[in-house]
Amino acid sequence: MADGNGEQIRIVAEQVADAAITRFAAEHPELRKAEIPPPLKWAGMVVASLFTAGTATLAFWLISTVNEMQVTLARMDERMASGTVKDARFDDLERRVANLEKEQVR
Repeated sequence: MADGNGEQIRIVAEQVADAAITRFAAEHPELRKAEIPPPLKWAGMVVASLFTAGTATLAFWLISTVNEMQVTLARMDERMASGTVKDARFDDLERRVANLEKEQVR
């Protein structure tokens, strides 16, 4: 069961709170929400657009640079691998020449 005195106290408390808020707002107009001027809004939108475009450009540049580095490293690996094969062939040729020279000395 609802207590009648509790209901009356709640209603009176709400009225007092509403009155206090209304009086405070009337006495302190500087605390009311200020409207942002349209030119300032436009400037904010332009700055946000430039920031977004710059971020997208930076991401694109970073991705393309990393891709180019990957291709460069792959080419370097190929050259190093082919250099190893050439070194092995050169060593083989040196060994064969050394063997031929040993045979001629005999």
